[in-house]
Amino acid sequence: MPAPPSVSVVIPAFNAASVIAETLESVRAQTFRDFEAIIVDDGSTDDTAAIVSRFCEADPRFSLAQQPNSDVSAARNNAIRRSQAGWIAFLDADDVWLPQKLERQVELSRADPRANFLFTNLYFWDGQRDLYPTFRAGQPLPEGDIARGLIEHDAYGLSTVMVRREALFAVNLFDTAVSHCEDWDLWLRLGDHGLWARGIREPLVRYRRWPGSRMQGLLKIADGNVQIMERNLHATRHPEFRPLYRRALARALAEREVIRARPLVETDPAAVPPLIWRAWRHERRLKWLRWYLRLVWPKFLGGNRTAQFVHRKILERTKYQ
Repeated sequence: MPAPPSVSVVIPAFNAASVIAETLESVRAQTFRDFEAIIVDDGSTDDTAAIVSRFCEADPRFSLAQQPNSDVSAARNNAIRRSQAGWIAFLDADDVWLPQKLERQVELSRADPRANFLFTNLYFWDGQRDLYPTFRAGQPLPEGDIARGLIEHDAYGLSTVMVRREALFAVNLFDTAVSHCEDWDLWLRLGDHGLWARGIREPLVRYRRWPGSRMQGLLKIADGNVQIMERNLHATRHPEFRPLYRRALARALAEREVIRARPLVETDPAAVPPLIWRAWRHERRLKWLRWYLRLVWPKFLGGNRTAQFVHRKILERTKYQ
């Protein structure tokens, strides 16, 4: 019986026919060869399965599983349960890896046996050109014991991450009840059990940015942030984490109010002040209170000008980069 591969690559795909070949080709081009790639077609209605099947026929390291349309978390869990390797590498169907991505991470895992969570820098990418990296020159990488830092911020692009298989099963994989930001939720639950992260500063992944409904995406992310903070506040096994979760939840609730205010800046400015007031009630930051006072400042004392200042700040803050 052949030995299991070193890395299992997990790729969920739904109606990804326009991009999946480029993604799979980037896996096939890896300089590290000891991997399996498990693609789960989540009920696609286009040619996704046919394209993946051609890769599977040409390379036995690739395999295709199909399921009725569910969601991306269920598809990833399906692939993880089919995996054989000790390391699980995640890749979304529209992202691509640079050729040395797996090789560099496997080398890092061997250099630091404590590590159970590996990541790389990435390029935001429009499908044609690299836009900018996540971690700029001189910016420290979020490495080591990252559990507390994760509550403040998710700094890890999913398609850059490799996690030890046993760590994933210890937290029961992705939670399919989480509607958005499911990767951050998983990292938080992993952190609750203990994570030691190591990263590579070089961008080894291209994360595709799609044009589309910007506000819809922002609101979904904001709702997801609130959901996972509420869930993990109650679920954490570490009482010392709860104050961190409470602060993070307050911040998430406030940010959601600001995001809700954004489309109203141009369509219904009078509806903006109550939302900013609620942001302040959630997170008692002096900034929100100043914004609210500027919005309700009497017009004859320059209220129009102060309101325009706040409107501009809201638009800048909620810009979908």
